[in-house]
This record gives sequence, C-alpha cells and structure tokens, in this order.
Amino acid sequence: MTKGIQSEIKAESILFFLFLASLVWAPLPFASARVWGVGLLAVIIGSILCLWLLLALLNRASLSTTIWQAGCGPLVLLLLVQAWILLQTVPLPPGVVAALSPQAYAWQVVEGWRPISLDPYATRHHLLEGLTLCGGFFLCLALVNSQRRVVLLLQVLVFSGTFQAVYGAFMVLSGLEYGFLVEKYSGRGVATGTFVNRNHLAGYLNMCLAAGIGLLLSQLATRSPRNWRERARAWLQLLLSPKMRLRIYIAIMVVTLVLTRARMGNIAFFTALAVAGLIALYASRQIGSSYNFNWRLAIFLASLFLVDMLILGKWFGFDELLERLSQTNAPQEARVQSSAYAADYLQAFPLTGSGAGSFYGVFQNFQQPDLRGLYLHAHNDYLEFAVELGVPAAVLLGAILPWAGFTAYQLQRRENPLARGVGFAVTMTLVWVTMHSATDFNLQIAANSLTFLTLLALTFCCRGLAVK
Repeated sequence: MTKGIQSEIKAESILFFLFLASLVWAPLPFASARVWGVGLLAVIIGSILCLWLLLALLNRASLSTTIWQAGCGPLVLLLLVQAWILLQTVPLPPGVVAALSPQAYAWQVVEGWRPISLDPYATRHHLLEGLTLCGGFFLCLALVNSQRRVVLLLQVLVFSGTFQAVYGAFMVLSGLEYGFLVEKYSGRGVATGTFVNRNHLAGYLNMCLAAGIGLLLSQLATRSPRNWRERARAWLQLLLSPKMRLRIYIAIMVVTLVLTRARMGNIAFFTALAVAGLIALYASRQIGSSYNFNWRLAIFLASLFLVDMLILGKWFGFDELLERLSQTNAPQEARVQSSAYAADYLQAFPLTGSGAGSFYGVFQNFQQPDLRGLYLHAHNDYLEFAVELGVPAAVLLGAILPWAGFTAYQLQRRENPLARGVGFAVTMTLVWVTMHSATDFNLQIAANSLTFLTLLALTFCCRGLAVK
C-alpha cells in the first residue's frame, strides 16, 4: 500500500517537473512564436497531458476535488472558445454563412459549402495553439496541488525571467546581439532576450517580476523585532537568506525591463506594482487585528519603487526611456492608426469574426495608404481577439480576467502568506495585461500566453488548497 502511494507520488512529480521545464522552454525558441515553435510546444504539452491521463486511468494520478471545483469554470470558458474556433473551420451551407457573416460570404471565392473563416489553415493552426494553452491550464490545475509546488512554480518563473534578463542585458551591453542561436535581425541596441520583439520580452519580464514579488511578499516576516539586538540579527539573517538572492533577481529583471526601452511595458510594470500594492494594503485590513501587516507591506513596496526605479533604472538608461516617452506623439503612432483601421475591420465581422489567425491577410483590405508595412497582428489584443473571433467569443474569453481578479483579491484576504503572495502576483499580472494589451499583442505570443494562463490557473489552485 505504501509503495503504491510512493510510486504514484513519484510519477506525478516527474510530470510536474516536466511541466515546469515546458514553462522554461516556451520562451526560448523565439518565444514559440513561429509555426514550428507552436507545434513543438503542442507536442511537449500534449505529451505531458497524455501521460497524466494514462496515470489517471491507472489510478496513479488524480485531480484535487477542491482545486477542480475552483478552476473548472475558467477552463470551460477556454474550451468553449476553442470549440468556436473549430466551428469557424467547418464548412457550412452558403445560406448559414450569409446569415452569420455577410462579409465573409461576400468575400468567399469557393462554391457550395464554405467555412466562416477566411483563412481556414491559419485558424486550424490557432486551434492547435489554443488547445495547447488549455492543456497547460489543465496541467497547472492537476499538478500544482500543494503549497510546495506553488512555491516551486513561482521559483521556476523567477529563474526563467532572470535567465532572459541576464541574457538580454548581456547581449545589449556586450554588443554581441544574438537571439535564439542566431544573430538578431531586429531589435538591435535594446534587450530582447530570446524573443524577437522587445515588447514581448518586457511583457514576459512583467509576469516573472510579478511572480518574484509575490514570492518575496509571501516570505516577509510577520513579527517585529523587540529590540536592537533582534533587529540586527534579523538584518544579518536577511543578508544571508534566499530572500536577498530573490531580491537581486528582481533587480536584474527590472534592469533588463528598462533596457528593453519598451514604453508601455515599463509604464505597465510600475502602474501594476502601485495598483496591486494598494489593493494588497486594503485587503490586509480585512484580515483582522490579529495580523498587523499594513506598514510592513507599505515599506516593502516603497523599497521596490526607490531601489528599482530611482537607482537601478537611473544607472541603466532610465533617462533614455523617459526621453522616448516624452517624444511619443500618440496620434502619429503607427500602432494607434492601425487600431483605428482595425475598428473598421471589426464593423465588417462583429458577430463571427474573420477566423482565428486571419488578421494578417484580412487587415490589408482595411489598411489605408498612409499606413505602410505588413501587419501580422493588431497592436491591440482586444481588437485582434474581437476581429478574429467575433465580439461574443472575445467577451467570453475576456470573462476569465475579472474571474481571476476577484479570486486573487479573495486570496489576499487570507491569513496564509503564500496565498496572499500569489494573489498579489496575479493582481499585478492582470493590471499589466489590461494596460499592455491596449498597445501590443503579447497574448498572441505562445510563450507569453502560456505563462499568463499558468499564473491565472495558479490563482484557482491556491483557492482550492486547504489554507486559510
């Protein structure tokens, strides 16, 4: 009996570490933003999922009932969106297509039954990517079933973010300018890590920073020293503790975030830190008089601002970033103009969308001569989801965000430090994505969307864990 339980735990632990390895792998091959990168990520996540299902059939793996109850709702929403994407590729009678999407019917060149999607091949590719992300969300719910595993997942995200930060900063400061095993062909002079676009590295660092700050927050002492001896001992212990290493990792990621020169990436980080901090301060008041946390949290957040923004940022080009921000003229920005034309695009496909992944081909029909270049994505996640999937499916997908946000707030009202740390990390991530998605397409990049959904899933894992 005991050997069987130990074997079950060992097999499930191997899958958990494979899942963590997939989270580290996803950003490496150009953020898995290439067709082959998505395919390889699908093979990795799909294999881990199949192995888990096999163990479940053999009664050597199981879902935590409380975690499943907390996280099955958001997973169902994700799967419903994938079902709609699948329907976009299915040939339908011409009359049905004409009723659902008159513009798609008018532009179709095939005779007889036809799909809603104007680019069925790209839509199938996005369906594969979407199912991969759903698999990652499920694996997080299935495998992150203890507080120790929650901590390990956060630590792995910090490790991955620190690696990207060190690599990206080294490439900029050394002048080597290599991305993923090849010389960079874009983004020279700024940090991109193994990503192609600096904004997407900035988005990834935002999520890893949120994980690191949440982890550090969960480790803060809750008892104040009674005298100067205890205070001195506490400072010495801090200097020699893993918390100091974690603080250094956070500082390294902030330095590289500044070196990306990503305007919204940096603005969103400091805004997210401030907003999440205010929410955490308010939530900590709800815990009760038995836990006096407000001042300690306020000092902790203030130290992040002072050290990261005023000192490290000043040394590594914060002035250059501020200069770039001051020179920004929003009405003349190409991404702002493209969003205006994408709004016209949306009016043509409001209900059903033009098909997942079809933006790059369809947008050219709405792009005016004053906007030059080929746009593979809208520089606005909200618009891209809406024009490709249709407004109803985009709203269904977006409903996960307030759901996760409310759950994160509930976690911050618990007495358990780890639950509060995860709640803070997810709150910060949600504020970042709400801002950054308005000017970029981080969620169209497989590595970033997988990391984002993993953090959201972690919220529901913590809600289901038996901690107060």
